[in-house]
Amino acid sequence: KQWYQRRVAITAGNINKVVFSNRCEALSKQAMCYGLRAAERYGDSDVISYGDLSGDIPNIAEVGELTCLRARGCFNQVSKAFKKCIKENPNFIEDTVAAAELAYENQAEQAVLDFVDSSSNTLFGELANLAIGQFDSVADIKSFIEEYVSKDLKGKVASDAAAAAKEAKKMANEWCSSGCTGQSADFVEALFKGMHG
Repeated sequence: KQWYQRRVAITAGNINKVVFSNRCEALSKQAMCYGLRAAERYGDSDVISYGDLSGDIPNIAEVGELTCLRARGCFNQVSKAFKKCIKENPNFIEDTVAAAELAYENQAEQAVLDFVDSSSNTLFGELANLAIGQFDSVADIKSFIEEYVSKDLKGKVASDAAAAAKEAKKMANEWCSSGCTGQSADFVEALFKGMHG
């Protein structure tokens, strides 16, 4: 319990330094601001119309434009911090997974189980129940990976992931440089207005 509390405190401090400072600060604050505004805008609504959504498109576009400007620098900042953590603590990933598991047990596990129980007659509820039955812990997930994924396949997956990340970066650069954010926002806004009638 004390280890978990210390871990949460340290992690919160590190996240604040990495995500809410320097090259990530503007993007993180804008994203949080949008999230809070969206919660205020839609939180009490039982039904959300296309008219409501069309009015929100300019806000989403603003986040998108800022992402085009700041995402690369922020990614590099986060990546550098991540590599530093691994260098200082070779067990960083395992420790982080363990802390996440403990946080889940302390804060969310019962809510998830209640949801699954209340949704037992729905497809999503059944799928969630199957997943919970298959994976009770991080050890179960590791065992599953070790049993079904060979070392050669792991290497190929890692290589494919690196290639996919490179391609995604290229596509993002093309998207931003060609002004797709603004064009897409204009199209979706007009579409939603038309659907609203």
